Amino acid sequence: MLELKNKIIAELNKTDFPNLEFLFSDEVLDISLDLLRELLKKEKEKFEKQLLLKNEELSFEKLFDNPEEDDNLDYFWSLLNHLSGVNDSEKIRNIIDTFEQEYQEFADFVWFNKDYYDKIVYISENEKLDEEQTRIVSETIKWFKLKWINLDEEKQNNIKEINLKLAEITNKFNKNCLDSQSWYEFIIEDFEIIKELPEDTLKLAKDLAKEKWINWWLFNADPTFYSNLMSYCSDKWVREKILKDRVSFASSWKYDNRWIILEILKLKQEKAKILWYKNYAEYSLESKMASNPEEVKKLIEWISIKAREKAKNEIKNIKDYFKLDNLEAWDFWYYETKFIKEKYQIDEKEIKKYFKLENVLDYLFDFVWKFYSLTLKEIKVPVYNTDVKVFEIWRKWKFISYYMIDLFYRKEKRAWAWADNLRSKDYSWEFKREPLIINCCNFQKQTESDTLLSIRDVETIFHEFWHALHEMLSESKYSALSGFSVEWDFVELPSQIHENWVWERESLKLLSKHHFTWESLSDEILDKFKILKNLSSWYFTIRQNEFALLDMMLYTLEEIPKNVWELDKITLDFVNKIWLFERWDYYKSYATFSHIFWGWYAAWYYSYMRAEILEAQAWEHIKENGIFNPEIGEKFISTLLWQGSRKDAKELFKDFVWKEVDASAFMKRKWLQD
Repeated sequence: MLELKNKIIAELNKTDFPNLEFLFSDEVLDISLDLLRELLKKEKEKFEKQLLLKNEELSFEKLFDNPEEDDNLDYFWSLLNHLSGVNDSEKIRNIIDTFEQEYQEFADFVWFNKDYYDKIVYISENEKLDEEQTRIVSETIKWFKLKWINLDEEKQNNIKEINLKLAEITNKFNKNCLDSQSWYEFIIEDFEIIKELPEDTLKLAKDLAKEKWINWWLFNADPTFYSNLMSYCSDKWVREKILKDRVSFASSWKYDNRWIILEILKLKQEKAKILWYKNYAEYSLESKMASNPEEVKKLIEWISIKAREKAKNEIKNIKDYFKLDNLEAWDFWYYETKFIKEKYQIDEKEIKKYFKLENVLDYLFDFVWKFYSLTLKEIKVPVYNTDVKVFEIWRKWKFISYYMIDLFYRKEKRAWAWADNLRSKDYSWEFKREPLIINCCNFQKQTESDTLLSIRDVETIFHEFWHALHEMLSESKYSALSGFSVEWDFVELPSQIHENWVWERESLKLLSKHHFTWESLSDEILDKFKILKNLSSWYFTIRQNEFALLDMMLYTLEEIPKNVWELDKITLDFVNKIWLFERWDYYKSYATFSHIFWGWYAAWYYSYMRAEILEAQAWEHIKENGIFNPEIGEKFISTLLWQGSRKDAKELFKDFVWKEVDASAFMKRKWLQD
């Protein structure tokens, strides 16, 4: 065992790309819990040494940047969490569940340690620090105060107990989301009702059925299956059933998350009140650009009112066009798809043929070379799945990061798209170790034909890639000042702004390439793309606002519901005030709202809309200077991507656009202006 542990440590200490095939192997997983505990013990010993330092011995390096100490605990833990997200199994679950508690206990010991806090305050007042060090120290002190370092011991212990419970039950929440979807299957026998689905989707559904000796079509929880069935299945009953299934995952049987959500809300409210906040939302917004929950609600509700006005007109147009007396939620995408095809002669199934996955990636990589002077070089290294690709990222002949993409749907994988930092940069040792950044998506893989993407899939690739760039391009040698460390209602700006290159005519002409003929989209189709993007912009706007307002409502409740039935009613009543299609008792979509109950967006979900307002204004600035102009690309890198969290987000924004925040560009884009 000692030999294997030493081999793992040697792999973690490498400066080049780690052997993930080895690190994720069963033999490593079998001893990983034991190794995690050894690494945690070393971290505790390191921390105890720091606490023994006298004031005259203190320095920034000894508290924040000790070149004699490795950071293998965070790194190994990050890798294991990633494996849990992309290749879930009982073995990795047991590791995460067990060690999460122990790691949380140590984190709380650090963040509630008055001696450690006093040492940081001392160096802030007595040591000569450069700008980056000053930023790190001041942000750390702010974080300590946010966690109320001066609480009495009894209240500190209460907070620690709450944190441990939250760590346990949020993991359970996440597992229920995955498990409730992994078993899901829907069989369709009648080809006539699905004959309009894209050919590649139908073939995959047929192949899945054959694997189970079924002579029909089998659909699982793959999000592409869902969107295609809602858009092309002609049977109203099937669409209704599929939608109701989709919005009721993790809300029944042994996977019922609703009881867990009640406990999460209760614990977070209790935590906030211990810290003298009215509710958890107030506590959460302390470190964001927004000042308070009322400011957030006012902004989102204002946008929602505008979007609803536009929505009613568009729904009426569809109903009038097809002479429909009524239009339900499960009807909308089906009839809108037909409406777009018949009235505007835009067939989204045909549009997909212009976005072969490999061609999209080629365009993306070529674009960042011309706009940012970035080069991606694919390398062949051992990884955990044959679909995963690994690249080196170079900027002007300087190697800056490793980059991985894991793009295809698997039952064992989280259902959304994300970017993550698996290994933070380390430029403080005798050697340099570049970061390891990954993008994960859930596209539908084709094995016997080209993998074709919808325009929304292409948008997702661009979105997640710029999350990755934001992290890997942070120029500071300190990982604490990376792009992911910026205020969370600003972190979506770089990713959302780069979605614009997917839709802009000048870019689309180059991006689109038919997978057989290699022709670009015709000028006639390109002329209509603005219509395609904006026709249902109200839908995405209201949907996003529904999530944001529901999030804020739940985390500002004065009284937590007594049971799940009361929670169901409160939630249903609330969303029906916002949404245009009435929901009934079947609607329990909040039970899989991972962003706010498992992830990092609790009382922050509004950040998507807030960031889009910022990026719409920033995009106008880019368009004024030329969307392929490398000078504006260099400015975007130097004022935003390079900076990470060196400055407050408001300063970063003004450095780039030279203006105060203005929502007019956002409203114009959404066709919501008066």
